[in-house]
Amino acid sequence: MPRRLAITGPHRVEVLEYTDPPLGPRQVLVRTEIASGKHGTTLALFDNVNFRGQRFDQSMRLFVPEEGEPPSGQRPMNTGTSGVGVVAQVGEEVTRWKVGDRVFGLMDIRETNLCAEDALWPLGSLDPHLALCVEPAYVAFHCIRESPVRWGDSVAVIGLGAIGLLAVRMAATAGAELVVAVDPIARRRQWAADNGADCAIDSATQDAALEIHRLAGGRGVDVAIEAAGTYAALQTAIRAARITGTVCSAGFYQGEAQGLWLGREWHHNRLNVVVPHGCGWGHPPRDYPRWDEHRAYDAIIALMRKGVLTAPGLIDPVVPLDQGPEVFRWIEHEPTKVLKFAVRF
Repeated sequence: MPRRLAITGPHRVEVLEYTDPPLGPRQVLVRTEIASGKHGTTLALFDNVNFRGQRFDQSMRLFVPEEGEPPSGQRPMNTGTSGVGVVAQVGEEVTRWKVGDRVFGLMDIRETNLCAEDALWPLGSLDPHLALCVEPAYVAFHCIRESPVRWGDSVAVIGLGAIGLLAVRMAATAGAELVVAVDPIARRRQWAADNGADCAIDSATQDAALEIHRLAGGRGVDVAIEAAGTYAALQTAIRAARITGTVCSAGFYQGEAQGLWLGREWHHNRLNVVVPHGCGWGHPPRDYPRWDEHRAYDAIIALMRKGVLTAPGLIDPVVPLDQGPEVFRWIEHEPTKVLKFAVRF
């Protein structure tokens, strides 16, 4: 039987066997070569604080009381977001793909993935490691577009996971005059400095917001992108933005807010706040219908193929499936070992 990497309980990731359901008429079965997942979102799902006793009603866009079942061996949750592989089987109505095509797209970390035919792209000459960045790039892309970052703007990115690091790269290529990266982990700061950041600040040893103001001539940055998913990072973004500046809140915050001083810079600087598309689910981009999910992914992939969007060395480490649970231990307890992990099959 094929195997997968799955969340089976609070702070527990295991390798499980599974059985694929029957192939739908417009589905493609992909034999996975390499796959990756998010760190912060997965860690948040370990405790699932926001959904404890609550369900998000899509019609009302409102959390309502409802007890749900936590993940378990019988009800596992996915750990993956993107993958690369070879088409092994196609549904009877599929026209875009044939057996043997090498493709990439939104996939779980499992040996085989059942995918909608329009949720895959041809790999071609694209580096498979760069292809694995397509899902976090989707969030970073909307951080830049919806903030919006314009030619000559100053930008700070607080939190350098995969989304934050790709936002640094995109802000630099979008024409930002100043890009500042903020994170407590030296390895992440170095990647940012090598890929577009003009300055990288250690948030563990410096007052990052104060340093950002100094770098931006005292006034703060035009756009502060929060990508760490912590309230402390959001407070830093609020303090870093100039008067009437924009705070792009991309983080997946857990539990009740603590450490936010909304009577200080938030109130006195009359800030604009954007929660970009790609955070949450069930809604289109702000400029829909001119832009939809497919156009955004197509644009990101086109920029990758042109060499505009690059991510050298971002996928690290790459491990076999059986080492997957250990990687999640690293993410929680030894984060300096991981930039963005991948599992090779």
